[in-house]
Parts: sequence; C-alpha cells; structure tokens
Amino acid sequence: MNKVTEMKAIRQVNEEIYRSFETLDFKGAAVHLTEDCDYITFNGMHLKGREEYITSHEQLMNNFMFRGARLEGEIDQMRFLNDRTAVVIARGAIRFRWQKKAPQSRQSINTTLWIKNNEDQWQMAAFHNCRIRKPGWLMQRLMSIKKN
Repeated sequence: MNKVTEMKAIRQVNEEIYRSFETLDFKGAAVHLTEDCDYITFNGMHLKGREEYITSHEQLMNNFMFRGARLEGEIDQMRFLNDRTAVVIARGAIRFRWQKKAPQSRQSINTTLWIKNNEDQWQMAAFHNCRIRKPGWLMQRLMSIKKN
C-alpha cells in the first residue's frame, strides 16, 4: 500500500462530499457512503444507511438558508488500520452565503471510518460529528481542583 496515494484518494472523496453539499446533491454525496453507513449528527441523531442520510439532509437543507452555503473543513489526522481501513479526524463548519467565514461557535470535529470497497474505492462506513466547545465554568472548576 502506498500511504501517500491512499491519503490523497481519501482527501479527494472527502472533497467530493463537500462539493455535493454545496449543490445540495445529497444523493451524489451518498455514493461515497457504504450502503449501511452509521452517521451520527452533531446533535446525536443516528442515521442508518444511505437512504436515511439522503432523506434527513434533504429535509433539513433544501431550503433558502442553505442555498449557497459551503461546507468548509480540513483533515487533521489520518491513520490506516490496514490496507483497506482508515480512521480520519477532521474539523469543519457550514459557512452560509452571507458570512465571510464560518463562526468559531459552529466548528465541529468528526471521526470517520473509511473502508475500501470491492471496486477499490474508499467509502465512509461510519461518521461521528460533534460541536467543538470550550469547557464551561463548572468543568473548568472541576479540572482545577487538585487531588490530595
């Protein structure tokens, strides 16, 4: 396995998903998911499979707010478990058409499991997304308490 080539291939598929988002072509994005993909949204909703991914994204995003929106992000880390499986950690956010840049408060981090299918194409088998948040005052206080 040539890691550089495989990393480039995963990045390319990831970019295709981003571009599909911009055109609200969720069926186009879904071809890069396994048929039985597990997709966890930032608010904890579990979507099972391509059809649920397509339906939920169409219901949520096919409206005036998302027209012209861009999904912006970057891959932070990529690790190959074997020749056909990779774990990817990325960050990103939606930038709406009226925004110059996506606000920090909308930044999310996601962990993605990619597998290489029988046609040697990388597909997303699992996706878990969550908002990036600073610790609240209580968590900060608890973290500052020293153990005896």
